[in-house]
Order: sequence, then structure tokens, then C-alpha cells
Amino acid sequence: MNEYVYFPIIKTRDGELRCFENINDDDFSKILPIYELTKSRRTKKAPDGDIYRRMKQIAKIQNDRPFILDLSTDENYTNPQIEQLLSEHNGFKEWQYFLFDLHSDLNIIPMVHLYEDDDGKFEDVEEFVRSASVKKDYLAVRLPYDLSDKDVEYYLAPIVSNLNENCKLYVILDAEFVRGKAIQDVVDTFLEACSGTKLFADKIESVVMLCSSFPSNVAQTGGEDIAGEFGICEEDIYQGISQEFPIKYGDYVSINTEQIEIKGGTFVPRVDIASLDGKSFTYKRYRRNNGGYVRAAQHTVRDTTSYKPLGVWADKEIQVAADNNPSGISPAFWISVRMNYYIKSRILLRDSGGSSL
Repeated sequence: MNEYVYFPIIKTRDGELRCFENINDDDFSKILPIYELTKSRRTKKAPDGDIYRRMKQIAKIQNDRPFILDLSTDENYTNPQIEQLLSEHNGFKEWQYFLFDLHSDLNIIPMVHLYEDDDGKFEDVEEFVRSASVKKDYLAVRLPYDLSDKDVEYYLAPIVSNLNENCKLYVILDAEFVRGKAIQDVVDTFLEACSGTKLFADKIESVVMLCSSFPSNVAQTGGEDIAGEFGICEEDIYQGISQEFPIKYGDYVSINTEQIEIKGGTFVPRVDIASLDGKSFTYKRYRRNNGGYVRAAQHTVRDTTSYKPLGVWADKEIQVAADNNPSGISPAFWISVRMNYYIKSRILLRDSGGSSL
């Protein structure tokens, strides 16, 4: 398998998927996406939101490229279909059927869902792993980053001991939202969990970090209404961990994990640009009666200190908006643009081998 430099995780919502639809092939070859499957938009025909519509979108994006598939447990994004797939009965039989029968044509790396029965055993997990690892070269498991080393060993043992000899495991350590936490504390907590993976190093393909520090209120965090800057700490956390452990870099692609739903009518149009050293964002923000996305894009293009075109889809969308012809005027569309530029900046950081270009 390729040497992936970036492991972005997204929920399968329209904005996030639009971003991934517009990643060029060369960049896509360097990332291993983690999709957290969510229900689609509700319709009259699918009042609960159909997950199969989301799978069609993923299939169109990925083609034959591999990706890790997880299931959302957030009550805002689940439905009866997802709940059924999370059922542990008979070795997660429904999840197996979904992966290996309904979507056998896709290059899926399945997520192992941990379930401990009343006797403290993992029999359904072990059954799933035995079956899945015969069919797949890779499986993945996602653990909280703040587990002790012994807890990590406890949860990995039933997985690793049942892996087929030709199958390896991606271990994903997830810190979720880390803004406001001391960076060194987060690093030390990650390192504790990382040490719990060493016992199984020969069966682990990669240990991957995940976190997000993108704020829920950009203007408040940046301290300025029209134009400002705020720090993000994913890169600092990665650098801190990687000095002591060979972690792989992953994050939430500049999405705030608190998942605050923004009403389009109350949102102030804004263009966000990630700095190329990975340490901050700048933003331009204009109300709809004061130029909105067009003016925000115009001021972004003029700010050559903060914004440097990277030859990606986001650049095109910023330019056409600056030319008074924006392709979209919804917050979700401009989240897609922000994510698309951010992904390229992350790939460039990893390709450069350091924390700055």
C-alpha cells in the first residue's frame, strides 16, 4: 500500500463530500481518508436519511482507491440503518454483510467496532476480526487518545490475536476537540496511548493521530469582526508526538467537532485560509449587505501575505467569487473551499518533512 502522509476524517455530509469530490488525483494518492458514515438529507422517500445514497457518493469519489469506513454514533447523524450496522450480534453480521456483500466492489478498510460483553469478553469482535481479516489486507480500530498504555493493550489484544497473518491494523487515536488544552498535556496523553501499541508493532501498519482545534466561533476567537487570525494546534501536537513516536498525521480537516449547526440566514459570509506553516488561519468576513462572499474573496486575493494559490479547486472558487460570480453562497459551500485548501496545505507540510515549507 502507498505511503500515506495524511489521514483526514470527515462525516459524510454534503459540504465535506463536496471538498473530497474536488481533490486532484495526485493529492488523493497521498491521503487515506476516514469516512464516518452518516445519514443523507431527509426526503419524502427517505425520511430517516438513506445511508446508501452516501455510499454512492463515496464510491464516486474513491473509485478503486482505498479508504477507511467508520460509522457515526452521533445521534444527530445516525438512523435505524446505522444502528443496525452497529449491532454486535453474530460477529457484527450486518456490518459484515454491508462491507463484503453489498459493497464488495469498493476498496474499504473496515473499522473494527469494539464491544465488550457482560463477561468482559470480546467474542463478537474476535469473530468479526477473524472473518474480515481473511478478506482484507487491512483493518482499522479507533480508540480514545486518553487511554492508558495498559488499556490500549487490553483493547488491541483481542483484535491482534485474531488477525489473519496477511492482515495488518491501523490504530487511530482520537482526541477530538483539543482547543483550550495545553499542547504538552495533549502530547503526553497521546504518547501514553502510543506506548500501548508497541507490544503489537509487528501487526500494526500505522498509528494515526486525530484531533481538531478549529473554533466554533471564528470572529470571537480571532478577536476581529472583518478580518483576523487565530491559531490552530494540530501541527504542534503532531510535531510533539512525532519527536518520540512514529505517529502518522490525521485531523478533522478544519471542522469543529462540536458540530454546531449554523443557520444560513444568521451566518456572516467568511473566507478562511490556512497558513502554510500549519499554525494558524486568517479570515475575511463581510455581511451580506456589505459584499458578502464576493467582498470576502476579493480581500482574500489581495492579502498576498496570508493567501498563496496552491493550484487547487479552492483557488478557482475564491477567484470566481472575487470576480463577482461565486459558485455558492452557503456556509456549507465555503466550508468545502476552506477544507480543500487546508488539505493541500497539510500534504505540502508532510511532503516537506517538517512543520514549515
